[in-house]
Amino acid sequence: MTLGLHALKTNVLPTSERLLEARHHTARVLTVDEDGTSVEIDIAGVRQAATVAVGCLVRPMPQDLVLVFSEAGQSFVLTVLERTGANWSVVALPGRGNMSIEGETVAIAVRQRMSLRADTIDLQAKLFAVLAEKSTWIGKLYTLVADRFRSSARIQESSADQLTIKAIERIAVIDRVDSLQTETQATRITGVATETAHSKVLTVTEDLRIDGKRVTVA
Repeated sequence: MTLGLHALKTNVLPTSERLLEARHHTARVLTVDEDGTSVEIDIAGVRQAATVAVGCLVRPMPQDLVLVFSEAGQSFVLTVLERTGANWSVVALPGRGNMSIEGETVAIAVRQRMSLRADTIDLQAKLFAVLAEKSTWIGKLYTLVADRFRSSARIQESSADQLTIKAIERIAVIDRVDSLQTETQATRITGVATETAHSKVLTVTEDLRIDGKRVTVA
């Protein structure tokens, strides 16, 4: 009779106490805190708090079906099993901790769009290649520092309100035609200026003036 009473008492334990036995459960997420470290879950109609495990990289969202492990009065969300609400996910450590990905080869494939947002982005590589049909850079300041810079294009266009070029030596090689169209051109040379051509034609609509201490035409 004593054994039967003991068995009866075991079967009528509160549901909340039996759920805290050391085993796995499936639960429904009710709420998630701002940092994604703790959640409130529903296990078989019982609401309780749970901690998001470090290995649960997919951040839980409300209405998610998750796998929970309970032991010694503590519950941990191990992974997200099913998401019936939003069709997107956030991969992050609980508490917004730092994360790094290492491997011999890491590939990221996106079918539509990939967005990178950060206060600072550092790229370090021995070889860096970008292949794109169209590329756009928008910013307030663009700085490029290199031992040698090479640009090659079939058609190159530059547009600016003010353009300044500074160099110790400048060499321009144009195989065919060099055309300059401007309202006013001023050239100041502190040393010697030489120009050699097979033929040269100067055409002015009004005045042609040459000033100098000595002008020689031969």
